[in-house]
Amino acid sequence: MSAVRVGFRGQVTLDGPSGTGKSSVARAVAARLGAAYLDTGAMYRAATVAVLDAGVDPEDPAAVAAVVGRARIEVGTAADTELVQVDGVDVAARIRGAEVTRAVSAVSAVPAVRRQLVDQQRTLVAEADAVVVEGRDIGTVVLPGATLKVYLTAAPEARAERRAAQLGITDPREVRALAADLRRRDEYDSSRADSPLRPAADAVVVDSTDLSREGVVDRVVELATSAVGARS
Repeated sequence: MSAVRVGFRGQVTLDGPSGTGKSSVARAVAARLGAAYLDTGAMYRAATVAVLDAGVDPEDPAAVAAVVGRARIEVGTAADTELVQVDGVDVAARIRGAEVTRAVSAVSAVPAVRRQLVDQQRTLVAEADAVVVEGRDIGTVVLPGATLKVYLTAAPEARAERRAAQLGITDPREVRALAADLRRRDEYDSSRADSPLRPAADAVVVDSTDLSREGVVDRVVELATSAVGARS
């Protein structure tokens, strides 16, 4: 691993679909740059926990908006620590479960939920001189003026294998089901009316299908330092 690069100031946005390794890459990039780290996907998953615990149908936008509006959602910004809480309760492990994964697209598609969480995301970013933010609409909506925008992608099969490894799944049928679920979520998120999943016009697209995680991290760090140099 290369040495930590000091002196970076700015925002790196890392967007892309599920299973591309965004979280691990973003954390590693933040550590290398000495920057804060924000996982916006964890915020939407935490909101989904609130909705499920309230017994509300994730497909009912008004009810979802009301529940999330009352919830206190907190996420940390340290690259080496995962902090995700809903009303003071740690949900960091729960947000990665199948129940939340099935419902998060519907919850995150509600415009009122997106407005609330985008405001919170911008507040957290404003508190950091340097930050790496990962999600699905960061370069297009949350931080359109970011120093560097990266769109991380990979073939659905590769993404499914990575997600399966994360979850400890080895059954080929379950891996195929994961790939089908990733395709379904891609379609849902890409076609929603509010903040659809897509690369920003000025984003650098990085395909991680045939790259190691460290190779992706090296590429993003190189892009970040080059972007700062181009602006100075």
